[in-house]
Amino acid sequence: MISLLLQPIEHIASTDILSCGPETPIYEAASLMVQSGCGSIVIMNTQGEVLGIWTESDALHVDLSEEASYQHPIQDVMSSPVITLPHSMTVHDAVVKFRQHNIRHALVKKFETIIGMVSLSDVVLCQGPEAFLGLKRVGAINAHPAVILQGSDSLPVAVNTMRQRNLTAVGIQLSDGSFGILTQRDVVRLVATGQRHAELGQVCTRPLVGVPLSTSLLQARQVILHHQIRHLGVFDDYNQLVHIIGFREIIQSIEHEFLLELHEALRERNEALLKSQQSLLLADKVFESTMEGIIITDAKGIIRSINPAFSRITGYSRDEAVGNSPAILKSGKQPPEFYEYLWRCLHQEGTWQGEIVNRRKNGLLYTEHLSITAIRDEHGEPQHYVAVFSDITQRKLAEERLHFLANHDALTGLPNRTLFIEKLQSAVGQAKQYERRFALLFIDLDRFKQVNDTLGHHAGDELLIRIANELQHIVPSLSTVSRLSGDEFTILLENIVSMQQVAYWAQSILDAISAKSSVAGHEVFISSSIGISIFPEDGTVADELLVNADTAMYRAKERGKNNFQFYTADMNASAIERMKLEYGLHRALAQNELEVWYQPKVALDSTRIVGAEALLRWRHPEMGMISPGQFIPIAEESSLITSIGEWVLDTTCADIRSWRDAGLLDGRIAANLSGLQLKYSNIVETVSRILKKYDLDSSVLELEITENVAMDEDSGMVEVLHRLQALGIYLSIDDFGTGYSSLSYLKRLPVRGLKIDQSFIKNLHQDRDDAAITQAIISIARSLGLDLVAEGVELEEQRQFLVEKGCLCGQGFLFSRAVPREEFAELLKKQGVLQLVELGEPA
Repeated sequence: MISLLLQPIEHIASTDILSCGPETPIYEAASLMVQSGCGSIVIMNTQGEVLGIWTESDALHVDLSEEASYQHPIQDVMSSPVITLPHSMTVHDAVVKFRQHNIRHALVKKFETIIGMVSLSDVVLCQGPEAFLGLKRVGAINAHPAVILQGSDSLPVAVNTMRQRNLTAVGIQLSDGSFGILTQRDVVRLVATGQRHAELGQVCTRPLVGVPLSTSLLQARQVILHHQIRHLGVFDDYNQLVHIIGFREIIQSIEHEFLLELHEALRERNEALLKSQQSLLLADKVFESTMEGIIITDAKGIIRSINPAFSRITGYSRDEAVGNSPAILKSGKQPPEFYEYLWRCLHQEGTWQGEIVNRRKNGLLYTEHLSITAIRDEHGEPQHYVAVFSDITQRKLAEERLHFLANHDALTGLPNRTLFIEKLQSAVGQAKQYERRFALLFIDLDRFKQVNDTLGHHAGDELLIRIANELQHIVPSLSTVSRLSGDEFTILLENIVSMQQVAYWAQSILDAISAKSSVAGHEVFISSSIGISIFPEDGTVADELLVNADTAMYRAKERGKNNFQFYTADMNASAIERMKLEYGLHRALAQNELEVWYQPKVALDSTRIVGAEALLRWRHPEMGMISPGQFIPIAEESSLITSIGEWVLDTTCADIRSWRDAGLLDGRIAANLSGLQLKYSNIVETVSRILKKYDLDSSVLELEITENVAMDEDSGMVEVLHRLQALGIYLSIDDFGTGYSSLSYLKRLPVRGLKIDQSFIKNLHQDRDDAAITQAIISIARSLGLDLVAEGVELEEQRQFLVEKGCLCGQGFLFSRAVPREEFAELLKKQGVLQLVELGEPA
């Protein structure tokens, strides 16, 4: 029965679908159902589109007291939409769907075409659990008590009762004490003939076919099939009608309990076999009821007996099998040596078990698990052989599917990391044995995250599938393309001849990936970075080759992306150094290795400190001070920047609170924000919480963002900036002039200040272009009403130029480098003393 429940529903679906148009009168649709013996009719328009379905259950909703209701078009009372099931759905899953939707009929669709109709009746008729049904009694199933009406009751009373209590049939007690039955199908017949006010005794089906409570489900099903009915009365010992059962009750009983019953039957069979192998023919109950096929042969291997399961599995009847050899099942898939070993085991040990592929009578192959035992006489000579087998074809297919899923990427179907490592290790072994070379290409997509973030994950998946197909199409036939994870792919190019050959394939891959393509209705451009390691030059074990290819891929990204790099030894040192920094950065926060330093911002005309920029520094316990240029990119890539950025804000605000309490500072302190902080760290809530923590007004804090981040309109940055502005935060653009410099967009940004990048300040006193650019930026800021700060002021000539052109604030080595918080506090104290001296007050 397991295999029957797991077969696809297209095997049991009826291909003849009764249908009518939406304007068909109800009585005419009912007549069509009665004439064809169908329990449902599908409503279709002239284009063949399915609009709805009308079933025997729906007939209960026709108002029998109103004659005009019979003339209404069927579309007024049809059920819609119609549940449609895929052709490959198993019978078991279809039964679950029937139960979930409380339906008895569903259409079966193959691709986009309706191929048939499946019903609960089809499910019951397809079942073959004779042994299970024989063990179950109708009195033991979970059926509702029978609802009994009188023969003198009217038809509308019965219909209302069936509709309200969700019944498919009611019993009718007739005047002579016998019983009849009124079913949903009878209601359809009455609707078709227009009978509305008849008494139930006149229109019910009589007599009610019934069975005792002790009847097995197998016998009950046989009675149903013999009388070609769908409901059966169940009577107790006093001839009282206690239940009315139909296909639905049998299905529910099978669905809930057949596995437990089956397992119990198998357990009993195994115990009986162990206790009485020499009297196997006496275990008739087990022999006949087991779901596994059994063959009994004589000592010469001639079949003497089979059980029903043998015929069900193989297709051979008892007459066709008995007297023949089990060789009738041979598929030719096992070599002669297989059978020689089997018989050797039987002669020496008396048993053999294993898997074997055999052929059914219809020619189809199937896989079975076979166990053969020799039954010996008192002299130890084989007298009989008992073979017990089960059809494990579906299990093998499931195992193969699970094996595929365990070793392949579900999205692209490519080998996954597990299978790739196996293939890489195999390639290493083959290359060593035959002294060959092969190349490992590690591919990482550039800007793939942007596609995911802007167009959604469905678009990202579509792009990955497209690239997977491209890679398989491009590379040589014996190559292996794998998807490791996310947007990372690997390719094994085996038996290579030259580096030029590898370079050719790498460039072909770059060109294919970067080709213009459409994803989710949008034109996108994607590129890739490829790292290449060669066996045996770059490694002689799989892990080493993979690590080195990965390292080379990162070098390709560092060199501008959309290129490939062969691995070189010096890359490892760089990669190890980077790994050390990343590891150290993880612990830097916890171990108080990070510091915030401050570079003063001064009024260029008076050189008075008016504020400062908070700058992050890392004092490593072993490597000393590490340049921000080394560790900030690592923090960005590893997503540590969000937690580090929050710590910088907290530390800066704590220092501001301290300096304000001491009366040292009345200007703003600026802190830098990365794009990741703006996008992923709830920066508005974070800033608000920290300001409240230190009881600071928002005006004391300035947040600097780079020009490129501010201009990233699609990522939602502008909305976040507006929320920060609403909080009262002073926003400024750092390194202005080095990014997009879209002036029309700049007008819409909620910023109040610009910082002129130090690359323009550095040579403005001797380079006309830099001077012109700087003057233009000053003019832009003035016209937009924005404040200006010049970075990198190191010479007096630069200061004078900026003051003359109207830039009144700057920072740079001319005034002070970035200094620790204590030194900055001393600068503030010193400035306070000077101010007092200038005012003539005692210091």
